[in-house]
Amino acid sequence: MNILVTLNDNYIKPLFIMLESLFNHERKPMNIYMFYSDVSKVNRQRLSTYIKRQGSCFIPIYVENNAFGEAPVFNYFTKEMYYRLLCSELLPEKEERVLYLDPDILIRGAVSPLYEMDFSGKMIIGMEDYAINNMLMDKKKAIGFTKKDSYINSGVLLFNLKKMREDFVLEDFIYILEKYRSVVSFPDQDVINLYFKNDIKLGERIYNYNTGYGSVSGMLMHILGKKDVKEPVIVHYMGKSKPWQVDYYGKYFFEYFSYLKKHLNWKGKILFAFKPCYVAVKIGKALVRQFTIPLKRKERDE
Repeated sequence: MNILVTLNDNYIKPLFIMLESLFNHERKPMNIYMFYSDVSKVNRQRLSTYIKRQGSCFIPIYVENNAFGEAPVFNYFTKEMYYRLLCSELLPEKEERVLYLDPDILIRGAVSPLYEMDFSGKMIIGMEDYAINNMLMDKKKAIGFTKKDSYINSGVLLFNLKKMREDFVLEDFIYILEKYRSVVSFPDQDVINLYFKNDIKLGERIYNYNTGYGSVSGMLMHILGKKDVKEPVIVHYMGKSKPWQVDYYGKYFFEYFSYLKKHLNWKGKILFAFKPCYVAVKIGKALVRQFTIPLKRKERDE
């Protein structure tokens, strides 16, 4: 199995957690490819030692800092998000598929059923982004998608390398990136959806499950035990709030923390001891927004 990650030094801790959860559920040897520009020699060595200890192979591949030139980068996104598009160029010719995984995910079961899926002639297999398809449709509209068009999340992607080598043109991807520069809000993801629009096979949502609640009522229903999908295999901590941050209050925190706690220094342990306070404040603010925004709209309409 071929796994691809793209990141910088800021995401090394989450990467270790993601890999540990992966190795806990996939026992076969894997090739872990990493495209990078800014990962230190010390961290590359740490990763190599750990991955070899798991019986797998670590293959770091350096990418020039200017590989994507003036491609837009903002908010918490980094230039490394574009590097996955180089997979058909940088990975060995013998490889026919690779599973790209964001570092901010947790593996809860075997990913081999996803990895072994038939491409049905498509270039990539991806999972629909539930929030954007159901609650944030204006984001789809901004890039010319209709309500019926499927929009995928780019955090988990299975690439058909054979077809990518035949049909993918990086210059065309960059052209679309520049064309929509002023309207994209998730730069790589929006353009991946635009470029591959007719070349995407949809996989099950259990392989890229959004851990956000969506609303206060959604949070309460989840706490009460209502599940919107069967047990997810891959949970993806999408958005700015991450489970290694003390004020995170999304789904599947405790499962993530079972991995995180061994990576915390003494300062981190003290911070997480006060996590209930941070979370209570954040939930309180969410509740205030939930009930005051409709009131303000009503007052404005009157």
